[in-house]
Amino acid sequence: MSCMTQHEDHAMEVITVPCLYDNYAYLVVNGEAGEAAVVDLPEAWPVMRAVAEHELKLTAVLCTHHHHDHIGGLDDLLDEYGELPVYGFHQDRTRIPYLSELLDDNDIFQVCGFDMQMLHTPGHTSASVVFQAGNHLFVGDTLFGAGCGRLFEGTPEQMVSSLDRITGCPTDSLVYFGHEYTELNLRFAAEVDPLNPAVRERQKRVADVRAQGRPSAPSRLADELATNPFLRIEDASLIEHLKADTAVPDDRISVFAALREKRNHFS
Repeated sequence: MSCMTQHEDHAMEVITVPCLYDNYAYLVVNGEAGEAAVVDLPEAWPVMRAVAEHELKLTAVLCTHHHHDHIGGLDDLLDEYGELPVYGFHQDRTRIPYLSELLDDNDIFQVCGFDMQMLHTPGHTSASVVFQAGNHLFVGDTLFGAGCGRLFEGTPEQMVSSLDRITGCPTDSLVYFGHEYTELNLRFAAEVDPLNPAVRERQKRVADVRAQGRPSAPSRLADELATNPFLRIEDASLIEHLKADTAVPDDRISVFAALREKRNHFS
């Protein structure tokens, strides 16, 4: 099963909250109810400030995976607000403190009056998940702007399968990723996919956005499909260019693995 097929609820607003050096937390807001839930919590203070500035009531925490730069603010947040439901994948129950709402793959639940679905997307970690609400995809470190997460616990096969689940969602979906890596990822995309004009066009757009001090998140899934090399592993031009300096079979998993290895050493 892939993403829920439903129309966007126009009562939903998402506030992007920069945290730490390059992380993002996201507030899912029901303005009519004055409620919000936070997806990932690198640190508490920026999130608490955003909640106060928008005069919201924080009602839940959603965790995409257990890495400290995504859950490091839990102690301070719960110390401030008291007990809140903390949602995450059941296999992370020993790695995410305070995890109280243990979800399984494809589970549908409600936060702030919105239906959300959790998709298990192993690759970056064994228990990484994506939260989907309408046309909003909160992907953690599975997918980035023009990139994807490192394989700390998963395999190339798992990550390709997880990315396939994400790309099975509607192309107008908004992608909320965990780090501001988009400019660097687009430089890598331009190197491995040099004949793709969409990459150059997106580089210009993102450079303008970042020059204004604004986040490149969210992106649109359609833009990821057009410019993200990890979603273009069947593209003949990309594969031909990759083969110029890398011995790689044509199958999707081998192409992905070769790209991920090159990206690991790109700076």
